[in-house]
Amino acid sequence: MIVSRGIHVGRLLRYNAPTLALLVAYDVAITVAYLVLDWHWVAIPLLPLPLLGSAIALIVTIRNNAAYARWWEARTLWGAILNNSRSFARGVLALVDDPSVAHDLVRAQIAYALALRCHLLRLSPDEALARYLPADMAVLCHGRANAPAAIQMAISRRLADLRRAGGLDSVAVANLDRTLAAVIDAQGGLERIKNTPLPRQYSGLPLIFSRAYCFVLPLGMVDSLGVATPFGSALIGFMFLVLNEIGSDLEDPFSNDVHDIPMAAITRTIEIDLLQAIGAEDVPSPITAQNGILS
Repeated sequence: MIVSRGIHVGRLLRYNAPTLALLVAYDVAITVAYLVLDWHWVAIPLLPLPLLGSAIALIVTIRNNAAYARWWEARTLWGAILNNSRSFARGVLALVDDPSVAHDLVRAQIAYALALRCHLLRLSPDEALARYLPADMAVLCHGRANAPAAIQMAISRRLADLRRAGGLDSVAVANLDRTLAAVIDAQGGLERIKNTPLPRQYSGLPLIFSRAYCFVLPLGMVDSLGVATPFGSALIGFMFLVLNEIGSDLEDPFSNDVHDIPMAAITRTIEIDLLQAIGAEDVPSPITAQNGILS
Protein backbone atom coordinates (compact mmCIF):
# COMPACT_ATOMS: atom_id res chain seq x y z
CA MET A 1 0.00 0.00 0.00
CA ILE A 2 1.32 3.45 -0.92
CA VAL A 3 1.44 5.49 2.30
CA SER A 4 3.44 8.53 1.21
CA ARG A 5 1.37 11.71 1.23
CA GLY A 6 2.95 13.19 -1.89
CA ILE A 7 2.05 12.36 -5.48
CA HIS A 8 4.78 10.27 -7.07
CA VAL A 9 4.64 11.63 -10.63
CA GLY A 10 7.39 9.30 -11.78
CA ARG A 11 5.40 6.25 -10.69
CA LEU A 12 2.30 7.51 -12.49
CA LEU A 13 4.28 8.14 -15.66
CA ARG A 14 6.00 4.77 -15.46
CA TYR A 15 2.72 2.85 -15.21
CA ASN A 16 1.10 4.78 -18.05
CA ALA A 17 4.16 5.54 -20.19
CA PRO A 18 3.39 3.25 -23.16
CA THR A 19 -0.20 4.44 -23.53
CA LEU A 20 0.78 8.07 -22.95
CA ALA A 21 3.57 7.88 -25.56
CA LEU A 22 1.11 6.43 -28.08
CA LEU A 23 -1.37 9.18 -27.22
CA VAL A 24 1.21 11.95 -27.72
CA ALA A 25 2.34 10.45 -31.03
CA TYR A 26 -1.26 10.30 -32.25
CA ASP A 27 -1.91 13.91 -31.17
CA VAL A 28 1.22 15.09 -32.98
CA ALA A 29 0.18 13.18 -36.10
CA ILE A 30 -3.27 14.83 -36.10
CA THR A 31 -1.69 18.27 -35.58
CA VAL A 32 0.80 17.77 -38.41
CA ALA A 33 -1.93 16.48 -40.72
CA TYR A 34 -4.08 19.54 -40.03
CA LEU A 35 -1.46 22.29 -39.99
CA VAL A 36 1.24 21.01 -42.35
CA LEU A 37 -0.58 18.75 -44.81
CA ASP A 38 -3.76 20.89 -44.80
CA TRP A 39 -5.93 17.87 -44.13
CA HIS A 40 -8.68 19.99 -42.65
CA TRP A 41 -11.11 17.12 -42.92
CA VAL A 42 -9.49 15.52 -39.84
CA ALA A 43 -10.89 18.29 -37.64
CA ILE A 44 -14.36 17.85 -36.17
CA PRO A 45 -14.83 21.12 -34.27
CA LEU A 46 -18.47 20.46 -33.40
CA LEU A 47 -17.71 17.39 -31.29
CA PRO A 48 -19.47 17.72 -27.90
CA LEU A 49 -16.22 17.05 -26.02
CA PRO A 50 -17.34 18.49 -22.64
CA LEU A 51 -20.51 16.36 -22.70
CA LEU A 52 -18.62 13.22 -23.70
CA GLY A 53 -15.94 13.87 -21.09
CA SER A 54 -18.50 14.36 -18.33
CA ALA A 55 -20.30 11.12 -19.22
CA ILE A 56 -17.07 9.11 -19.30
CA ALA A 57 -15.85 10.67 -16.05
CA LEU A 58 -19.14 9.61 -14.42
CA ILE A 59 -18.72 6.02 -15.66
CA VAL A 60 -15.11 5.88 -14.45
CA THR A 61 -16.12 7.33 -11.07
CA ILE A 62 -18.83 4.69 -10.58
CA ARG A 63 -16.31 1.94 -11.32
CA ASN A 64 -13.67 3.51 -9.07
CA ASN A 65 -16.16 3.78 -6.20
CA ALA A 66 -17.02 0.09 -6.56
CA ALA A 67 -13.32 -0.84 -6.66
CA TYR A 68 -12.53 1.27 -3.58
CA ALA A 69 -15.46 -0.27 -1.71
CA ARG A 70 -13.89 -3.72 -2.29
CA TRP A 71 -10.48 -2.47 -1.16
CA TRP A 72 -11.86 -0.82 1.99
CA GLU A 73 -13.99 -3.83 2.87
CA ALA A 74 -10.88 -6.01 2.64
CA ARG A 75 -9.03 -3.64 4.97
CA THR A 76 -11.97 -3.68 7.41
CA LEU A 77 -12.06 -7.49 7.42
CA TRP A 78 -8.34 -7.68 8.13
CA GLY A 79 -8.92 -5.26 11.01
CA ALA A 80 -11.55 -7.66 12.36
CA ILE A 81 -9.07 -10.54 12.16
CA LEU A 82 -6.47 -8.46 14.02
CA ASN A 83 -8.90 -7.50 16.79
CA ASN A 84 -10.36 -10.97 17.19
CA SER A 85 -6.90 -12.55 17.25
CA ARG A 86 -6.03 -10.32 20.19
CA SER A 87 -9.33 -11.18 21.88
CA PHE A 88 -8.75 -14.89 21.37
CA ALA A 89 -5.24 -14.71 22.83
CA ARG A 90 -6.50 -12.71 25.80
CA GLY A 91 -9.29 -15.21 26.46
CA VAL A 92 -7.04 -18.25 26.13
CA LEU A 93 -4.36 -16.86 28.44
CA ALA A 94 -6.97 -15.90 31.02
CA LEU A 95 -9.04 -19.09 30.93
CA VAL A 96 -6.65 -21.96 30.19
CA ASP A 97 -4.75 -23.04 33.30
CA ASP A 98 -1.98 -24.95 31.52
CA PRO A 99 0.50 -22.33 30.19
CA SER A 100 2.00 -24.66 27.57
CA VAL A 101 -1.41 -25.42 26.09
CA ALA A 102 -2.38 -21.75 26.15
CA HIS A 103 0.85 -20.79 24.40
CA ASP A 104 0.31 -23.45 21.75
CA LEU A 105 -3.15 -22.07 21.01
CA VAL A 106 -1.85 -18.50 20.77
CA ARG A 107 0.96 -19.56 18.44
CA ALA A 108 -1.56 -21.47 16.34
CA GLN A 109 -3.53 -18.25 15.93
CA ILE A 110 -0.36 -16.53 14.70
CA ALA A 111 0.11 -19.36 12.21
CA TYR A 112 -3.49 -18.86 11.10
CA ALA A 113 -2.97 -15.15 10.30
CA LEU A 114 0.23 -15.84 8.37
CA ALA A 115 -1.35 -18.75 6.51
CA LEU A 116 -4.36 -16.62 5.59
CA ARG A 117 -2.10 -14.02 3.96
CA CYS A 118 -0.40 -16.79 1.96
CA HIS A 119 -3.80 -18.25 1.05
CA LEU A 120 -5.02 -14.94 -0.41
CA LEU A 121 -1.78 -14.40 -2.34
CA ARG A 122 -1.75 -18.01 -3.59
CA LEU A 123 1.55 -18.69 -1.80
CA SER A 124 2.67 -21.73 0.16
CA PRO A 125 1.92 -21.50 3.92
CA ASP A 126 4.51 -24.15 4.85
CA GLU A 127 6.93 -21.68 6.45
CA ALA A 128 4.23 -20.22 8.71
CA LEU A 129 3.01 -23.69 9.68
CA ALA A 130 6.51 -24.92 10.51
CA ARG A 131 7.39 -21.82 12.53
CA TYR A 132 4.35 -21.50 14.79
CA LEU A 133 1.99 -24.44 14.53
CA PRO A 134 2.40 -27.20 17.17
CA ALA A 135 3.43 -30.54 15.67
CA ASP A 136 0.10 -32.31 16.30
CA MET A 137 -1.83 -29.48 14.64
CA ALA A 138 0.64 -29.26 11.75
CA VAL A 139 -0.10 -32.90 10.86
CA LEU A 140 -3.80 -32.05 10.52
CA CYS A 141 -3.19 -28.93 8.42
CA HIS A 142 -0.33 -29.91 6.12
CA GLY A 143 -1.33 -30.23 2.46
CA ARG A 144 -4.86 -28.88 2.94
CA ALA A 145 -6.31 -26.74 0.14
CA ASN A 146 -7.47 -24.19 2.72
CA ALA A 147 -4.75 -24.16 5.36
CA PRO A 148 -6.24 -21.26 7.41
CA ALA A 149 -9.58 -23.04 7.77
CA ALA A 150 -7.75 -26.25 8.72
CA ILE A 151 -5.87 -24.38 11.46
CA GLN A 152 -9.11 -23.00 12.85
CA MET A 153 -10.55 -26.51 12.87
CA ALA A 154 -7.49 -27.80 14.74
CA ILE A 155 -7.80 -25.00 17.31
CA SER A 156 -11.48 -25.82 17.84
CA ARG A 157 -10.63 -29.48 18.37
CA ARG A 158 -8.02 -28.54 20.95
CA LEU A 159 -10.61 -26.42 22.80
CA ALA A 160 -13.06 -29.33 22.69
CA ASP A 161 -10.39 -31.63 24.13
CA LEU A 162 -9.77 -29.14 26.96
CA ARG A 163 -13.48 -29.04 27.76
CA ARG A 164 -13.74 -32.83 27.86
CA ALA A 165 -10.67 -32.96 30.12
CA GLY A 166 -12.15 -30.36 32.46
CA GLY A 167 -9.63 -27.66 31.56
CA LEU A 168 -12.35 -25.31 30.30
CA ASP A 169 -16.01 -24.98 31.16
CA SER A 170 -18.72 -24.75 28.54
CA VAL A 171 -19.18 -20.99 28.95
CA ALA A 172 -15.48 -20.30 28.34
CA VAL A 173 -15.45 -22.56 25.29
CA ALA A 174 -18.56 -20.83 23.93
CA ASN A 175 -16.95 -17.39 24.31
CA LEU A 176 -13.73 -18.48 22.61
CA ASP A 177 -15.69 -20.23 19.87
CA ARG A 178 -17.66 -17.04 19.24
CA THR A 179 -14.39 -15.17 18.69
CA LEU A 180 -13.15 -17.85 16.30
CA ALA A 181 -16.46 -17.71 14.42
CA ALA A 182 -15.93 -13.97 13.86
CA VAL A 183 -12.47 -14.75 12.48
CA ILE A 184 -13.90 -17.33 10.08
CA ASP A 185 -16.62 -14.89 8.97
CA ALA A 186 -13.93 -12.33 8.15
CA GLN A 187 -11.95 -14.94 6.23
CA GLY A 188 -15.04 -15.79 4.20
CA GLY A 189 -15.43 -12.13 3.27
CA LEU A 190 -11.79 -11.92 2.18
CA GLU A 191 -12.15 -15.06 0.07
CA ARG A 192 -15.29 -13.64 -1.53
CA ILE A 193 -13.41 -10.50 -2.57
CA LYS A 194 -10.46 -12.54 -3.86
CA ASN A 195 -12.54 -15.07 -5.80
CA THR A 196 -15.22 -12.73 -7.18
CA PRO A 197 -13.76 -10.05 -9.45
CA LEU A 198 -15.68 -6.99 -10.54
CA PRO A 199 -17.96 -7.72 -13.51
CA ARG A 200 -16.04 -7.23 -16.74
CA GLN A 201 -18.44 -4.44 -17.74
CA TYR A 202 -17.16 -2.44 -14.78
CA SER A 203 -13.49 -2.83 -15.70
CA GLY A 204 -13.69 -3.14 -19.49
CA LEU A 205 -16.09 -0.40 -20.55
CA PRO A 206 -14.37 2.49 -18.71
CA LEU A 207 -11.10 1.54 -20.42
CA ILE A 208 -12.74 1.37 -23.86
CA PHE A 209 -14.61 4.65 -23.38
CA SER A 210 -11.54 6.46 -22.02
CA ARG A 211 -9.38 5.41 -24.95
CA ALA A 212 -12.13 6.26 -27.42
CA TYR A 213 -12.35 9.73 -25.88
CA CYS A 214 -8.58 10.14 -26.17
CA PHE A 215 -8.92 9.17 -29.85
CA VAL A 216 -11.50 11.85 -30.71
CA LEU A 217 -10.04 14.50 -28.40
CA PRO A 218 -7.44 15.97 -30.81
CA LEU A 219 -9.98 15.87 -33.64
CA GLY A 220 -12.20 18.28 -31.74
CA MET A 221 -9.36 20.46 -30.40
CA VAL A 222 -6.99 20.89 -33.34
CA ASP A 223 -9.09 23.56 -35.05
CA SER A 224 -9.02 25.83 -31.97
CA LEU A 225 -5.68 24.94 -30.35
CA GLY A 226 -3.58 24.47 -33.44
CA VAL A 227 0.06 23.72 -32.61
CA ALA A 228 -0.79 23.41 -28.89
CA THR A 229 -3.12 20.46 -29.53
CA PRO A 230 -0.64 17.75 -28.42
CA PHE A 231 -0.15 19.49 -25.07
CA GLY A 232 -3.82 20.04 -24.30
CA SER A 233 -5.01 16.69 -25.62
CA ALA A 234 -2.21 14.71 -23.96
CA LEU A 235 -2.84 16.41 -20.60
CA ILE A 236 -6.57 15.68 -20.63
CA GLY A 237 -6.01 12.18 -21.95
CA PHE A 238 -3.43 11.49 -19.26
CA MET A 239 -5.95 12.52 -16.59
CA PHE A 240 -8.48 10.01 -17.92
CA LEU A 241 -5.83 7.29 -18.12
CA VAL A 242 -4.81 7.88 -14.51
CA LEU A 243 -8.41 7.86 -13.31
CA ASN A 244 -8.97 4.56 -15.08
CA GLU A 245 -5.74 3.16 -13.64
CA ILE A 246 -6.87 4.00 -10.09
CA GLY A 247 -9.87 1.70 -10.41
CA SER A 248 -7.78 -1.07 -11.97
CA ASP A 249 -5.27 -0.87 -9.11
CA LEU A 250 -7.96 -1.19 -6.43
CA GLU A 251 -10.04 -3.99 -7.99
CA ASP A 252 -7.96 -6.79 -6.45
CA PRO A 253 -6.60 -5.94 -2.97
CA PHE A 254 -4.60 -9.21 -2.98
CA SER A 255 -2.63 -9.01 -6.25
CA ASN A 256 0.80 -8.76 -4.58
CA ASP A 257 1.62 -5.26 -5.82
CA VAL A 258 2.12 -1.82 -4.27
CA HIS A 259 -1.63 -1.11 -4.12
CA ASP A 260 -2.49 -4.17 -2.00
CA ILE A 261 -3.82 -4.19 1.52
CA PRO A 262 -0.65 -4.16 3.71
CA MET A 263 -1.18 -7.75 4.82
CA ALA A 264 2.47 -8.32 5.74
CA ALA A 265 2.36 -5.36 8.14
CA ILE A 266 -0.99 -6.45 9.61
CA THR A 267 0.09 -10.05 10.15
CA ARG A 268 3.38 -8.86 11.63
CA THR A 269 1.36 -6.76 14.12
CA ILE A 270 -0.63 -9.88 15.07
CA GLU A 271 2.61 -11.80 15.39
CA ILE A 272 4.21 -9.18 17.66
CA ASP A 273 1.16 -8.64 19.87
CA LEU A 274 0.48 -12.33 20.44
CA LEU A 275 4.14 -13.27 20.99
CA GLN A 276 4.50 -10.50 23.56
CA ALA A 277 1.29 -11.68 25.21
CA ILE A 278 2.84 -15.10 25.90
CA GLY A 279 6.16 -13.56 26.94
CA ALA A 280 8.18 -14.83 23.96
CA GLU A 281 11.67 -13.45 23.47
CA ASP A 282 12.05 -13.96 19.71
CA VAL A 283 9.67 -11.13 18.75
CA PRO A 284 10.21 -9.75 15.23
CA SER A 285 10.37 -6.04 14.45
CA PRO A 286 7.38 -4.20 12.97
CA ILE A 287 7.27 -3.79 9.20
CA THR A 288 7.76 -0.16 8.20
CA ALA A 289 7.20 1.63 4.92
CA GLN A 290 10.02 1.49 2.38
CA ASN A 291 10.13 4.28 -0.23
CA GLY A 292 6.59 5.24 0.75
CA ILE A 293 5.22 1.70 0.32
CA LEU A 294 3.94 -0.47 3.17
CA SER A 295 3.72 -4.15 2.27
